[in-house]
Amino acid sequence: MLGQFENVGAFIRDCNGTKLRYDQACLEIITAGPVNFWSQYEECEDCMLLETAKLEKSGAIVLETISPIKYALHNGSHEICNGTYEFNEFGQYSINILNDTHNCVPRMTAEPDAAYLPILTAVVVLLSMATLWYIVKGIGKRVVAGRMYARYFAREDNELGSETRVLTTETSVPRSPTRSRLRSLDIFRGFSIALMIFVNAGGGGYGIFSHSAWNGLTVADVVFPWFAFAMGEALVLSLNARLRTSLPRITALKQVAQRSLLMSLIGICLSSVNVSWFDVRLPGVLQRLAAMYLIVGAVECAFMRTSQNITPGRSLFRDIAAGWQQWLATILLVAIQVCISLTVSAPGCPRGYLGPGGLHRTALGDFTLQNCTGGIAGYIDRLILGPSHLYQRGSFRKIYLPIQPHDPEGLLGILSGVLVVQAGAHATRIMLVYNHARARIMRWVFWSIIFSVIGGALCVFSKNGGPIPINKNLWSVSYCLVTAGMAFFIQAVLYFLVDLKTKWGGRPLYYAGQNALFLYIGSELLKRHFPLYWHVPAPTHSQLLATHAAAMLMWLAVGVALHRKRIFITL
Repeated sequence: MLGQFENVGAFIRDCNGTKLRYDQACLEIITAGPVNFWSQYEECEDCMLLETAKLEKSGAIVLETISPIKYALHNGSHEICNGTYEFNEFGQYSINILNDTHNCVPRMTAEPDAAYLPILTAVVVLLSMATLWYIVKGIGKRVVAGRMYARYFAREDNELGSETRVLTTETSVPRSPTRSRLRSLDIFRGFSIALMIFVNAGGGGYGIFSHSAWNGLTVADVVFPWFAFAMGEALVLSLNARLRTSLPRITALKQVAQRSLLMSLIGICLSSVNVSWFDVRLPGVLQRLAAMYLIVGAVECAFMRTSQNITPGRSLFRDIAAGWQQWLATILLVAIQVCISLTVSAPGCPRGYLGPGGLHRTALGDFTLQNCTGGIAGYIDRLILGPSHLYQRGSFRKIYLPIQPHDPEGLLGILSGVLVVQAGAHATRIMLVYNHARARIMRWVFWSIIFSVIGGALCVFSKNGGPIPINKNLWSVSYCLVTAGMAFFIQAVLYFLVDLKTKWGGRPLYYAGQNALFLYIGSELLKRHFPLYWHVPAPTHSQLLATHAAAMLMWLAVGVALHRKRIFITL
């Protein structure tokens, strides 16, 4: 009986002879006769219960704890009782229907582990290390004199543009904002790539660092659009500098196309490692970035103004006037994506269906959605690219059990994804057309609110509601708007702290942002190789978190080393 282990759950990792893994719990069912246990994750929207276990007598079953579970106990065709309960990692629970057949509430017989304690510990350790570094550095600036100071501190600050500056005769001359590089942009990009490496490594096995099953938003879901937002910022900054030197627009377009083609080829090569051509994944992260970069780059080459006409004073519409043509083209592409998604139906599927298929059912109780995964977006990918060339995994597959593959970086999502890159481009346009720091920050915050409110309204500020729910798998318009709004706000905060107040140098994220694409490619190629990967038998969250965080820190160290050697790898 599990009851004898009361309050010692932290030391119990066994369930009737089966060793528990992380995100698993043990449920003992005490019964006098045969009983069937039916269950389903609450995360699985509108899904029917599935038979999980058959017990001829009292016994224990292993349950996953990734989501609260809806369950029911059956005696043959008769339902005994049902309920919903959130089981926790390594917890021990029991349901006794021997005496009370109507009581289905599990009783905790051994306490679960504190699954999220390792995250808190990691945050405290990293903050302590950062604080200690700045304390040591501050003491070093005051104690170490002469050559040591000049070698290790002053030179670095002068080169990187932090709070220590070399006074020259040009210091009194204000620099044009079109020539200044946003240090906060590299920090934002470095933060995005560091988080992306950590998430792709496994994110410690935590659900908050894994992609949403279908609708919803997690930490893992915001990384990609943030990186795309930063790419849009850098695109406009680079194009503006080149076009102002009288570079022909057609030449700039060729350069954009070449970089896009090279990026997509690298992405396909990454997908072809250890697989045959017939199973190569054609869509992917770099391929999606390349497609969005090409579209936004082409629009910017056609309509970008080389003279921003910055004048003293304030204007509420200067940023809109500088980019209205670009936004018109972007809105047209987004409108096409929305119209196709909501008005065109895949064969055998409801019109406007945006669900995962599989076990998912419509409001009418229709269970014939097995082939409708991703709606028309998934059908277009399977028709044009072929099912074998799409992503074969995904967190939604474990919950909804679909029979069709779906790629979160599919073709139709490119049109809505352009919105995120164009939002990043607009963030840079704000910097180019406004000379006052307050004006820049106010407009970034303003657009953050506008984007977030519109995106929230489309999903009725809920997870599964509204005409267009927030969905990373489909890159829905609400998802693009909300993530772009978050990126606007982060850019405003970083600009205030880093570029305006110079309160933080952003190291080592600043270094990683200068070689972000190289770090991503390297991390994808080597993420299953030592020392970036350790095989841990029967791991816990703390062990996984340590290994995945170590991999991220190693790549940040590579970024620091590349910066020290003045190596900047770009396409």
